Amino acid sequence: MRPGWNPVRRNRNIGTPAQGHGEDNRLTIPQSWHDRSVFYERLGACATFTQRVNGHCLRFFVEPTRSGWFHPCSVEDALEILAQVPAQDLAVLDFIVMRQPTRKQRILRPVWGRAVFAFEKGPHAGTAIVLEAQPLETTVWRKALDPQDQRELDRLHADGHQIRKTRRSITIAPTAASLRNTVLYRTLLHELGHHVDYRRFSAQEWDSRPSAQKEDYAHRYASEHCARLRQAGVVPFDPQRDAALRQEYGLKDQWFLSPQGTVEPWSCSPSTT
Repeated sequence: MRPGWNPVRRNRNIGTPAQGHGEDNRLTIPQSWHDRSVFYERLGACATFTQRVNGHCLRFFVEPTRSGWFHPCSVEDALEILAQVPAQDLAVLDFIVMRQPTRKQRILRPVWGRAVFAFEKGPHAGTAIVLEAQPLETTVWRKALDPQDQRELDRLHADGHQIRKTRRSITIAPTAASLRNTVLYRTLLHELGHHVDYRRFSAQEWDSRPSAQKEDYAHRYASEHCARLRQAGVVPFDPQRDAALRQEYGLKDQWFLSPQGTVEPWSCSPSTT
């Protein structure tokens, strides 16, 4: 026994993160060893069909929504916007995916939509825009914002979200109309802008570009096209509903209707990627 060593004393790191305590119960999105697909490619039973838009065929995947969630942008709404997009821009897109995220995905990876350059679902593979179902839940941001977050907050305010500032935080309360404005008039075009931008570079050049440049291009693409459509009187327009289309492809009206219920705070906000 070495001098001064007390076998009764415990290691001060026992039971602390320094010794790995809590590593096994960290909140993560599950990944299967047998399924190499990304979590947003793992769709459940969903409606899938093809629509011709502006001379281009697009395949839709639409997941049913859970209680308290809805798709702010309907299939008919998306078709109305995409029909106004230049044909050469629409040609870079293969799929529109409307998915229902899990609660854990909402906490860890909250987004309005995603631009996916290599999307796979069964026998189908190609480029996709993934639009996520949303709940009517309040978002809480920290008070200190960087310039990029401040610009996003301004865009959310312009979309109609109710912004409230307190001493320590910023509360963002959505409505069904403001969510539709964000997803339909901004996110859909933003993600298409990413696809158009991606085609301008090689894979290596794209990976080397700063993310801020990619986001600036997509935001500019969305704002310019939306401004053009507003000037032409195309947008805004009332929610579209094609009863024949929904009946033919098994789309339920409640998937696109805003839920009514309690409003719970979230500590993070959806973004566009």
